[in-house]
Amino acid sequence: MAAHMPWFEDKNCDMDLSLFYKKPITKDNYKLGPDQIDNPQELRRQRFLEIQKRNRDLKYNAGRDIIEIFKSDDEEEEEEEEEKMEFECSNKSKKRYERSKHYANQFMLSEWLTEVPWDILGKWLVVPCPQGKRTLVVARKNTTKAFNRRGNRLGKFQSLLPGGNCDEHHSHCTILDCIWIEKKKTYVVLDVLAWSNQSFLNCDSEFRFFWLQSKFQEMADLKKGGVRNNTYPILFLPHAYIGYTLESMVADVSAIAPLDGLLFYHRDAIYTHGRTPLVTWLKTFMLPEILGITLPSPYNEKPDDYIDIKHYLLNFKEKKQKEKAVASTSNMEIVDEDIESI
Repeated sequence: MAAHMPWFEDKNCDMDLSLFYKKPITKDNYKLGPDQIDNPQELRRQRFLEIQKRNRDLKYNAGRDIIEIFKSDDEEEEEEEEEKMEFECSNKSKKRYERSKHYANQFMLSEWLTEVPWDILGKWLVVPCPQGKRTLVVARKNTTKAFNRRGNRLGKFQSLLPGGNCDEHHSHCTILDCIWIEKKKTYVVLDVLAWSNQSFLNCDSEFRFFWLQSKFQEMADLKKGGVRNNTYPILFLPHAYIGYTLESMVADVSAIAPLDGLLFYHRDAIYTHGRTPLVTWLKTFMLPEILGITLPSPYNEKPDDYIDIKHYLLNFKEKKQKEKAVASTSNMEIVDEDIESI
């Protein structure tokens, strides 16, 4: 694991507690409990955690179900879906995409981080994210396929993931939450839903990241693309508790592709389809405003029209609504997805 000790107890931590000047976090009150918090996002976060505890058994069964769905032996249905996956419409300049119900709406989606979580010290992991397209990578039946959020197939290739190449056992199945970086022809892994028939939907994020890191250390050849059984490089994004070498992690990810922002995972969050307050998102130039953390240039450079996060989110919402209206009017589906809605 990238970090086992809460960073506020580590003498080598590169941050000062005094940076967390916003309520409810201060140097002397970081042990505030959820009963002392009154912001809506934090209250919903506590409800999510309680629901997770109550529904642990149900989530375990759901994890088994997803493996069975993805490993379905109904070859006829699968072939029919694949044949319909992409076709040319009468207008040759436009393409329409047929959706596969099995692969649609599987991602865990974040919320914008608008308030400092009361338990941010030692309970939240940060993941720097490069710009790219969110994809579900499914390795099964000796091939690997990539799908977008709507279930459209974006690619088919060979990978060294369990179940993803011709030398693998036919029954193995691996499902990863990834970002596709088009210019580099590279996949970077955010999270894991299943690995070699083992579901991870019922596991907390701390364990999922630990598992992925250990597997990618064992399978170093996943980093090599353009080789037999591994068409594209597949990389695992670095992660750590807040305060651990954030600047160096950001630099490492930026070497792969331009940085888009930071994801914050509560360490107890299980993988949930849909939006959750247990995973949050910030642009790097928002860090001083929300967390009191400043990264060096160019990560701290704000857009010229930036006022604060409140105005940014209002403008962002208006922009998305206009895009949906245009897409609806033209009767076209937006295929490329911005990682800002990750």
